[in-house]
Amino acid sequence: MLFRLITLLLAVSTCFAAEQGWQSSLLPRNSTGLTDAVTWDPNSLFIHGQRVFILSAEFHPWRVPGNPDIWADVFQKIKANGFNTVSFYVNWALHFPTPDTNGGKGDFEIGTYRDMERFIQEGKKAGLWMIARPGPYINAETTGGGFPGWVGNIAGASIFDEEKLIGRLYKAWVPYMTTISKIIARNQVTNGGPIILVQAENEFSAGTTKSPYMQMVIDTYRANGVVIPITHNDQHAGQAGNFSPDLPGTGAVNIYCGDSYPQGANSWAQVQPIYYSAHKAVAPSNPLCLAEFGGGFLLKWGGAAFGGTGYEKYSINPGLTNADFENVFYKENYAQTATILRFAVLFGGTNWGGTAAPVSYTSYDYGGGINENRVAGPKMNEMRLQGLFLRVSRDFLAANLLANGTNYTTSPLIHTAELRNPDTGAGFYVVRHNSSTSTALTTTQVTVQTSLGPMLIPQNGTLTFNGRESKILVTDYAFGKSKTSILYSTAEIMTWTTIDNTDYIVFYAPAGQTGETSFLFDSAPTVNIAGLSGVTTVFSNGTLMLSYALNGSAFVPITLGKTTIVAILLDKATANQWHAPLIPGHGPFGNFFSLGTNKTVLVSGPYVLRTASIAGNTLALAGDLNGTTAIEVVAPKSVSRILWNNAPVRLTKTPRGSFTAQVGAVHTIDLPTLDHWKVSGSLPEIDPDFDDSSFTVADLTTTNYTNLPPLAGSQVLYSQQYGFYAGNLIFRGRFNASGAETAVTLAVQYGFAGGYTAWLNGVFLGSSQGNATVSLSSDSWGIPSDTLRVNQPNVLVIFQGICISSNGGKEPRGIRGYALVGGDTTFDSWKLQGNLGGAAHAPDTFRGYLNEGGLWAERIGAHLPGFPDDSWAPASPLAGVSKAGINFYRTTFELPVSVGIDAPVRLSVTRSTNPVSNFRLQIYLNGWQIGKYVNSIGPQTVFVLPASILRRHSANTLAVSVWAMDDSGATVAGLQLVSDGVFSTALQFADYVTPDFKAQQHLRPTSQFLEPM
Repeated sequence: MLFRLITLLLAVSTCFAAEQGWQSSLLPRNSTGLTDAVTWDPNSLFIHGQRVFILSAEFHPWRVPGNPDIWADVFQKIKANGFNTVSFYVNWALHFPTPDTNGGKGDFEIGTYRDMERFIQEGKKAGLWMIARPGPYINAETTGGGFPGWVGNIAGASIFDEEKLIGRLYKAWVPYMTTISKIIARNQVTNGGPIILVQAENEFSAGTTKSPYMQMVIDTYRANGVVIPITHNDQHAGQAGNFSPDLPGTGAVNIYCGDSYPQGANSWAQVQPIYYSAHKAVAPSNPLCLAEFGGGFLLKWGGAAFGGTGYEKYSINPGLTNADFENVFYKENYAQTATILRFAVLFGGTNWGGTAAPVSYTSYDYGGGINENRVAGPKMNEMRLQGLFLRVSRDFLAANLLANGTNYTTSPLIHTAELRNPDTGAGFYVVRHNSSTSTALTTTQVTVQTSLGPMLIPQNGTLTFNGRESKILVTDYAFGKSKTSILYSTAEIMTWTTIDNTDYIVFYAPAGQTGETSFLFDSAPTVNIAGLSGVTTVFSNGTLMLSYALNGSAFVPITLGKTTIVAILLDKATANQWHAPLIPGHGPFGNFFSLGTNKTVLVSGPYVLRTASIAGNTLALAGDLNGTTAIEVVAPKSVSRILWNNAPVRLTKTPRGSFTAQVGAVHTIDLPTLDHWKVSGSLPEIDPDFDDSSFTVADLTTTNYTNLPPLAGSQVLYSQQYGFYAGNLIFRGRFNASGAETAVTLAVQYGFAGGYTAWLNGVFLGSSQGNATVSLSSDSWGIPSDTLRVNQPNVLVIFQGICISSNGGKEPRGIRGYALVGGDTTFDSWKLQGNLGGAAHAPDTFRGYLNEGGLWAERIGAHLPGFPDDSWAPASPLAGVSKAGINFYRTTFELPVSVGIDAPVRLSVTRSTNPVSNFRLQIYLNGWQIGKYVNSIGPQTVFVLPASILRRHSANTLAVSVWAMDDSGATVAGLQLVSDGVFSTALQFADYVTPDFKAQQHLRPTSQFLEPM
């Protein structure tokens, strides 16, 4: 009987849909065949049987170095601002510094940035679904694209060769993928975890839809207990269909996704109306998924951004990926029926140590909604408005795109996309300028289809589009416990909720614009607009038309019988201050919307509202404030007491039934000046008599880097082949001089913005400054005649900077060619030093091998807290270096920050100009290398001191290496701490104490004071 009823419903729905030209949403659901916890149809994903719009923020765990407690801060800010999902890469290189790390199981040490179980559980605690993206290749602008450095030593021209991936490389990636698959399986939704999707590979294409390698990755997931759907992100915005389940072939995934970063690098772009048609052509059985969509924009070394116009030009008004970009481009995605969207990146974080790819500098801010210092910017307000609408508008998830164009409006400048749910009749009209680059102020009316027939709305007045603005207008939209229907609305809906027996619905539009909302009622309701300026009502033929100007906030009670509705009317700036936090329910997903709870309160005012809970008569709110803040709270009648961050607040009851209160206070901190520095020289290796017996002998004569073979010389001087994968490198080459030598030629492969300096027998020869777009430089350095030691050993020393692997390709680091000009002399031997112990035996396993390079000060541990610098000379980094060479400076400072205060801090470097000095800095905080500054290239001049490292209750150790690349030396114009604001916060975490010098002293060479250079 039940089957017959379902069949009848399907038939009726299909008939109705056919008559209207719609596709019914009552379609058979797909599954992996292994679980029904996550299923899908062509419209959306289902979790435990409920449609869910996947609004996902990208967040990379390792880009928060140090204290994993800070993960919770970022997760909570993501959840508080409209997102319901986080996608995350797992970085193979950080977990497997050697092939046999931890017996082939990798390093996932508890309490570190490698603790993936902790990362996943923090996401669940925040109430966020998660999408795992372990690669093996991830790109992510990280060193090697996530491939460990040792993988590049495996024979083959490219790590992407299909034959290599299923052959020689198979033994390399399977242990990692096996380990991470088991972690994912333990934390997938079927086991009470938050992971709902897992991605196979990343932007991979074998040149065809078939790939035995992709199938092997999929099989590895399944063999280790992963039962949820497997996705893939095609790097083509036009969606080429690689591995789509609807284009069957080896390596087909369950859900196919595309990528797109549509915004231009220097100017606004047009929207790309290609996703819908492209997806229907290659993956019609799947919901439209954009696994990567621009949440910001990557800035690279150098360029016009130098001088303080870096990522802020992308994230802050009038930026290129600011809130206006989100308003126009993200709503266009919804208009094209995308219901799985991941924005990359939402929080970028910091490229500490050698974790960056050559294209990236230290900051990975990305222009995301949450900046590198964890400050939520204006973009998050826009996302909260969109996310709250998508959270409550379930009809939107099964709405079909009917048509689009400029024929809907009275102005040809305005574009409209019409979507409609075939089962409920709810309509959604996404309206914007036809040219998304337009900054014009345009007025228009829109023709919409309603249950009462076509209408030109607004019926009185016009809609206004002030430049880069988009609106989602609704028709026949049901909301609340009362299931009241909105015939149409020209103001956007932020959210709705039911508190006690009252349905609240929030409308908004930019200040100065008007809204017109028509409700369907059987008879005339009572509407209380007393004291409200600019609000009028008309009831006629079963419709209540509410017309209003948007200015501040207004509450309009509407009552009919037992139905009570409150329409909250907000201008957009005011709407940006409102939140609708969930009141947690019960069960394993009690803090997830719908699966655990639909209960909310409405709160205006806080900068961040992390959580809300009700116990008895008390509503407890937890969040952050950026000063004294007026809050307004709409809560159940049972609530008579409110706590803000566990402290009771003094309440005032308003005539509109809400509470108001003042919370917070203005907080300031006194930033310390950076003084009491000490200095030591840090390049003893240029002395020809330096004892390099501990250095690695570089005597290999063959290489697997056949795509970029050595250019000259008999020894292969590629650092990866000797176990050094990041950081500074020091080469020492020896030859017996005949006296005829006139020059030395060098080809050094250092990556973008790299560089090197050369000395012969302690005498400076020259430096290659590198630039933002060249990875290799070839130079000839003349040898002063009085420098040679004729018929004796001569020592050539090359100090190379920024040794990090290319982003997934096989590109060596080190010296690709060397030769002596004059006579027939050749080098007798070469030695190489990178980070102490290389990747296999680095003394600091806690921070990891990528944190250090081959600099003398790093090798002896002078960057670590507790290093004994009593014998060092007092001097400031502002004195720099007197000649070509390197000095290392250390100091300590205290930054007392009270419990309950969040004070993000950065280190500002004043650029040295007139003339521009060629020098580089590396910045270390409490043993972590958290900054690379290049005075001649830029763009970065301000460096985050991550809260996950910065100590608030004990002394901080700050160290700076100054590498002068000119014979005249270099000076640093200025170093000072700067504030990103002071916030009162619910965030609680202790100072993170990592191993200091004493813990590693026995593993490091004996330190000594070296005269500054």
